[in-house]
Amino acid sequence: MTSSMDIIIYYEGSHSIESWMKKLLPGFAPTFKPLPISNKQKAFALLPKYVSDILYLDKPDIIISGSVDGIHEKPIFSIELAACTPQFQHALQRFPRMLASVENKCPSILIMASEKCENNGGIRRYKRSQAIDYGAVRLMDIFGVPAFVFDWPTTNGVLDLEGSDTLPPSSSLEMKELSFYLLDAIAAFRNADYIAALMKLPRTVELIDKSRQIAYGGGAPTITRPGGGIGAASKVKLDKLKTIDLFSKILADRRSTKKLLSEVPSHIKARTESIVMYPTRVAKHAGDPYVGMLCYYDIAFCRVGDVNRDRRYNLIAYCNGVKKADMENAMQSFKKNTCPLGDSIQLKNVVTYSYHLRNGCSHTKSKPVRIYAEMADMIVFEDGVLFGG
Repeated sequence: MTSSMDIIIYYEGSHSIESWMKKLLPGFAPTFKPLPISNKQKAFALLPKYVSDILYLDKPDIIISGSVDGIHEKPIFSIELAACTPQFQHALQRFPRMLASVENKCPSILIMASEKCENNGGIRRYKRSQAIDYGAVRLMDIFGVPAFVFDWPTTNGVLDLEGSDTLPPSSSLEMKELSFYLLDAIAAFRNADYIAALMKLPRTVELIDKSRQIAYGGGAPTITRPGGGIGAASKVKLDKLKTIDLFSKILADRRSTKKLLSEVPSHIKARTESIVMYPTRVAKHAGDPYVGMLCYYDIAFCRVGDVNRDRRYNLIAYCNGVKKADMENAMQSFKKNTCPLGDSIQLKNVVTYSYHLRNGCSHTKSKPVRIYAEMADMIVFEDGVLFGG
């Protein structure tokens, strides 16, 4: 298969991804561009806006883009490669990467084993959390953009690999299916309305049906069983409270004052019920639970539209043992070490200064801060509250 279309692939990781992607896209000669390791780097400020927008919440491993006229690029698909064990938190740690893509009209694929042995060589096997498949289906329902979980092939619970590289073997049935689908997507990309054309493809319809069967089989996730099924993840603590009772609880726990709560934005007060999770870390060490859980709870149980204000319930982070100084210290460190706007304009910072002048600091804060600030309607610390969403 040949094409005059330009294919551009942004990627993170080793150069072995280049040869792997060439096998998945026969007939094309993509241009490969490494992604910056961090949003704080100068290289991030030089990315096309559609790429930096996808990287806002989190960074997928691969973004496949296309250009029909050789000038204007648009995303075709993102791919996330998850070699981790696929239980509840580990699987959902990758969920922001799917959300980041889909909300920017970039279809998303997560490649993760359906069953895998623990990473230390032990014999215990973990089945993939139903929650990640359910989250992918919910993304499609809300945004109307394809989002699929493909199985990483395994043998006896051990990942099959492409030679010595930590990549799924391109010759496997699963990756051949992925290759066929990506080639279909590239063909659909020529349509003026790419997403609409992609959603009508027979392979897309097939994959959606398969995804729904997995997501809803054996008991779909609910607020009382956020992981679905009957495993340990079904016992994760997540509460649904009347919003008025939540405010009473905040006051009773001396987390805030009536005067401060009077500043709660009207859209938060207007939602009569709230979903409450209980982090023990927010800005440190990727959060506990992982910050990806916040994105999952939003899409799985709160969101009814394609922006954060379109929620049925408030999404509340009710922190245990975390004081507001945790966030203050994170932002002070960001201001001192990363944001250039307090400095004079110099040759060494002119690119990042220009970027921050255009876009502010939203993309370059640490990932936990970005996600909590974007996704939580309220963060309730031990000694204060912040409003977001």
